[in-house]
Amino acid sequence: MKKRISDFLRNPLCLNSLLSGFIIKLEVLSVYLIFTMFLSFSIFNSVELNAQENDSLIVLVPSKPIITASNEELVDLTLKLVNKRSVPLVGTISINPEKSINLISKNKITVSIKPGDSLFIPVKVFITKKTVSGQRHVIRFVLSDESNNLIMATETIVQVSVKRNVNMFSLVSSILIDASTDSIRIPVRISNPGNTAQRITLINRFPAVFQNQAFHATQEFTIQPSSDTLLTITKPVTRKMFQSEGFDVTFTGLYSNGDVFGMAYVRVQSGRSDRAYHDPNLNDSYNANSISLSSQGMFSSNESYLLNGQGNLELKSGNLGYSLDYTDWKNAYSPPMMRNTWLSYEAGNMGITAGNINKNMDINLSGRGANLFLNDTTNNDSYDVGFLDGNSNLIGKDSYNFLPSGSAGWAGYTHRNENSEFSTNVIYEISPLQNSKSAILSNSYTLSKFKGLRIVANLSGGHTQQRDSISLVRPSFASGLNISGTIKKIVINSSNYFSSGYYPGMRRGALSFNERITFMRERSNIWAGFDYNYYSPKTFSTFRLFMPKFSTLRAEIGMSGTIFKKMIASVSPLYFQESNNAFRLPGSTKEVHTLSYWNINSSFNYPISNNQYLSLNAESGYFSTSFNEQLRFHFRSNLNYKRGIFNLSSTLQFGTFYIGEAVNNFLRIQDSPRIFSIIPTVRKNFYRDKLRIEAGLALMNNSSYGSSSFLTGRAEYDILPKSSIYTSINHNRFSNYQFSLLEVGITQKLSLPKAGAVNSDLEVVVYKDMNQNNIFDQGDTKAEGHLLYINDVAFITDASGSVVYKKLPHESYRISLSNTKGWYAPDQYINLDKKKHRLEIPLKRTGTIKGNLVYSFDQFSYEINRNLQGITVVATDENNLRYVTKTNLEGQLIFYLPIGKYTLSVDSTNLPPEVEVEKNIPQVILDSESPANLTIKLIIKPRKIETKKFVSPNKLPNR
Repeated sequence: MKKRISDFLRNPLCLNSLLSGFIIKLEVLSVYLIFTMFLSFSIFNSVELNAQENDSLIVLVPSKPIITASNEELVDLTLKLVNKRSVPLVGTISINPEKSINLISKNKITVSIKPGDSLFIPVKVFITKKTVSGQRHVIRFVLSDESNNLIMATETIVQVSVKRNVNMFSLVSSILIDASTDSIRIPVRISNPGNTAQRITLINRFPAVFQNQAFHATQEFTIQPSSDTLLTITKPVTRKMFQSEGFDVTFTGLYSNGDVFGMAYVRVQSGRSDRAYHDPNLNDSYNANSISLSSQGMFSSNESYLLNGQGNLELKSGNLGYSLDYTDWKNAYSPPMMRNTWLSYEAGNMGITAGNINKNMDINLSGRGANLFLNDTTNNDSYDVGFLDGNSNLIGKDSYNFLPSGSAGWAGYTHRNENSEFSTNVIYEISPLQNSKSAILSNSYTLSKFKGLRIVANLSGGHTQQRDSISLVRPSFASGLNISGTIKKIVINSSNYFSSGYYPGMRRGALSFNERITFMRERSNIWAGFDYNYYSPKTFSTFRLFMPKFSTLRAEIGMSGTIFKKMIASVSPLYFQESNNAFRLPGSTKEVHTLSYWNINSSFNYPISNNQYLSLNAESGYFSTSFNEQLRFHFRSNLNYKRGIFNLSSTLQFGTFYIGEAVNNFLRIQDSPRIFSIIPTVRKNFYRDKLRIEAGLALMNNSSYGSSSFLTGRAEYDILPKSSIYTSINHNRFSNYQFSLLEVGITQKLSLPKAGAVNSDLEVVVYKDMNQNNIFDQGDTKAEGHLLYINDVAFITDASGSVVYKKLPHESYRISLSNTKGWYAPDQYINLDKKKHRLEIPLKRTGTIKGNLVYSFDQFSYEINRNLQGITVVATDENNLRYVTKTNLEGQLIFYLPIGKYTLSVDSTNLPPEVEVEKNIPQVILDSESPANLTIKLIIKPRKIETKKFVSPNKLPNR
């Protein structure tokens, strides 16, 4: 059989006859289909023509053929019916909207119109929240005769405005963890009451100390209109979490274009029976107060000893801060160094710092000195003045400084308004290195809000005198203009600067234009950029016989966006040019050397999962230099990959990208250098984060300098909650040269000390008052394991029913007790004014009231948003003591109350005006044996519907 088939297929005549027969059949089938379609169209068209001929004397027209509306909007329109025939028109009009549109008026209307008369029928429809935007919705009007035969039909098109409205909230506001808690579970509800499906991203942020260098967890999904979903965020509880004083977990919801649609916060606390007060305005203050002693370069000739520390001392009248950085060498190759060491004091609106001072201004000032500041909050003014010498060693001279250290002084003033800021600064510096005495008067004006832009303008004047000559003086000036901000969907960044050659600031002899404009789209961006920088500085320095001139130019356009749902990609063609006259090379007759290239730059960033990430950047094109003007290919790339504890970074380069590389190639007589490196690193915590280990290896190969490697490792172990020891090692190998560096140290974290501060210790004792006499006596028992809050800080009572809160400032505190197994007490308040306080709180046996709020409505009720969440319900006892609770998403409520009689009421201030609460809610008699249950109705009022018919006076039909 297979042979026959193969012979048949090999025979051209058989194959041709088969194909020709198949083609003929296709032609016949095509003719048949065309004929059938034409016949159907002709029949349908003839029916429509006959209907139009019969109905040409009847007009059925809606007043609004196209309606644009929003969700949950009531729309009015009028239907006009005209009878131009010579006989009466009797029939029925049916109004048929789509399912997502509710018809408020009648859906069938009987009509009887005399010849020449007309009828106007009002129609009301309600666009529900389920009506989706971006689609064509139809309200169809059908006119039928008495026998239900179609006379004619028309329609109104409804277009719904786009409504982007995604909401997010956490179902819990606080979470309590204890030694038995294995994980944190946070339920987050996301709803989309809008009318379009939305692609959203949920980001949950734990404090960095609990992230273990991992990325913030993200979830991306699509939520359909008029729907919601419940997500549960889970994270294992670590030792650090339990030992912390509490932390916040933040949730951020983003639309696909990056806009924020919601944020939620959850407070996580550990329940303990004994703790010290922690100022909530200070973020883990003991972490900033620490001292560390270590030895570096151990067992080598360069062994050194380091003492580092920093912290704050809270005084009764202010705050004292300090920083310590001391280094001493075993073999005394250089004198002891004390750098980055200072002492500061702040009180009210003023402060002073003495020691090592670093001031970043037009001139970067660094050395030994003092700085004083004053803030005038009444007039929004601030003042700043200081002086320093150029020596960075606080206890001696810099070992490397062979010139006098120099000195500098400055003064500054700043005035701030709501949308603007003006500042002026004066600097005077004596610099032996520059062989100059210089002064600068700089002024800056900032307009923070100008049509979506932030504008900063600078104008400065300079005066420079040669240090060893009073006759050689050079005036100078500098100016700048920076503009940044967003106008609609266009992001603008512009930075421009000019300074004359002898201007004594850091950017002397500079001309700079850096411009970038970006057009923001929903899922992509388009940008264009231009950068030009030219430097031609001048100086009086005798150590610089030649001052180079150099410039760079870069122009690019590009586009970035999201592809394949998660990957962010960008591509940009660019042109780059660099020139420099600093190189005087043998064999080269040119004084100015240049490099230029045309390249394409691309990048890909792919978040594979919550703990896995991949990014790749690549740039390639053709370049030429003044050493070789022939166009040559070059390429470079950078790869980064992260997964859990592992991180990998790698670079690869062929060819030349900078003029310094071109000079090196010329001197080494090589054409195409090659650079390759790969750097894997790992970071892992053990024993519930008590042991932290990092390790890394770098392997590099350069065609000009050979191969090298670098090995690093660090281990740190918490021997006590605030004490840790650490060791690190670095080993370098380059060709035949290698060296190792070993460091060992101990770090002690310090609690925030308070000198002269007045505080109290508060002990709260909780017991079960069995006989309800408010006295701890025979038969009463201590309440072990009872949850209570002191000013929102969670505690759990110990076996004696007590908790202790130490070192509290003298203030008023609120103690709130939860209802635990039917035992409860109302909030207590205490004002601390002595060293120790003891408060006993009796617990009363309670009962439970459980209830539900439900909406009551019928077909005539108003269409409203039937929200049941967050409605306030009040329970009032016989002594007019009020207890308040709020309903959950399903309208459920719960009270834990002392035994007695209660009257319940619903706070109607937050209810829609179309809703009223039922009358005569029954009184509740509460006992401790069984919960009381009740249902409260929220009655939706009936809407008022009015239908009007307008009939014109009799008219004789047109003849």
